[in-house]
Amino acid sequence: MLRDAREAAARKQWDKAIEAYQQALVLVPRSEDAELGLADAYRQVFNYAESRRLLDDACRRHPRSAAPLIARGELEIERQHYENAIADLARALAVEPSNLKARLDLAAAYRAKGDSAKALFHLDRAIARDPQNALAHYLRASLFDDRNDDGRALPDAEKVVQLQPENIPGRLLLAKILLRKEDCARAVDLLKPLAGAPQEESQTLYLLGRAYQCSGQADLAQQTLARFAEASQQDRLAAENRTQALHMVEQAGELARQNQPGPALDLLQQALTKDPAAGGAYTLLAKILYSAGEIEKAHDAIRRALEIRPFHPDSLYVLGRILEKEGKPEEALQAFAQTVAVNPSEADAYYEMGAIYQKQGDHTRALAALKKAVELAPDDADYKQALAAASASDTP
Repeated sequence: MLRDAREAAARKQWDKAIEAYQQALVLVPRSEDAELGLADAYRQVFNYAESRRLLDDACRRHPRSAAPLIARGELEIERQHYENAIADLARALAVEPSNLKARLDLAAAYRAKGDSAKALFHLDRAIARDPQNALAHYLRASLFDDRNDDGRALPDAEKVVQLQPENIPGRLLLAKILLRKEDCARAVDLLKPLAGAPQEESQTLYLLGRAYQCSGQADLAQQTLARFAEASQQDRLAAENRTQALHMVEQAGELARQNQPGPALDLLQQALTKDPAAGGAYTLLAKILYSAGEIEKAHDAIRRALEIRPFHPDSLYVLGRILEKEGKPEEALQAFAQTVAVNPSEADAYYEMGAIYQKQGDHTRALAALKKAVELAPDDADYKQALAAASASDTP
């Protein structure tokens, strides 16, 4: 079962991975691998609360293991809670002083917090233990680069590119240092293969333009810096459009709650013009269209939302409601099952599942789903009424 979970995770089928990890934990309740795999699967679908809960439990169950502490520390880094991350990663190192992953994560957390001295201490220790670790050299080079200490940054940056020639951030960092040292021809050689690559395109063009300038290639410098200006303007415009689209979706949501679907739809169309990848806009659009009875259009909108955010629980729930309305109960149940897989606290999905099972005459499953809905939302009168009705119909 654990192998099935790992294979599903490798394919990024997070709902299947979650289900398989949960089944693995039924078979082996204290399996650290399954606990950490399940927590990571929830992290991948941005359910940080459930991921944190599982990691808290894993840390309590395995006090002599560094792995749960490292996983929790990495989650806290992702959430930019650096003090919490440092506390967890320091504990992990106390448990397992030789753990290089914990030390590098701790260095990254200290650097993000602005404590370069402690970050450098841990990077020095990491490199002393593993001189061929490219990440450790990259982090130390970046730290020295922050200080404009080219003399110490350069050897580490060169080591990164030597160890990993295709490492784009490493090549950009080395080129930046070489430019400050006026080693222009070498910087050009590093950057030319990256021009046009999607990764770091604006930064690449800027550095390459400067490298051409300092190597006396004025025409190429002018052309490249013109491309940089265009790319950076596009980047700024895209960022502004995303921000504006997000604000429009929030406004549309408020209008929808005020029962003003027309103005809400207008705003959503504007938002999608600004940012066609605004998954939240498609989800809200699907809800409004569903309420208006335009089921086919609602289905198309929620399909687009799930293409952008495949495991977003709100979108999965809306898909279930649409499928239910289309007379596809089995597909609706599958969508609701995916909803509760990625968000176990989604009471509405359990309620809908209970209603479908009740219609199908499957009273056992209906009761189980409705009990779960009431357990999650004990103050909801509709849930309690539905459970009471289901319990009465199940009574001999």
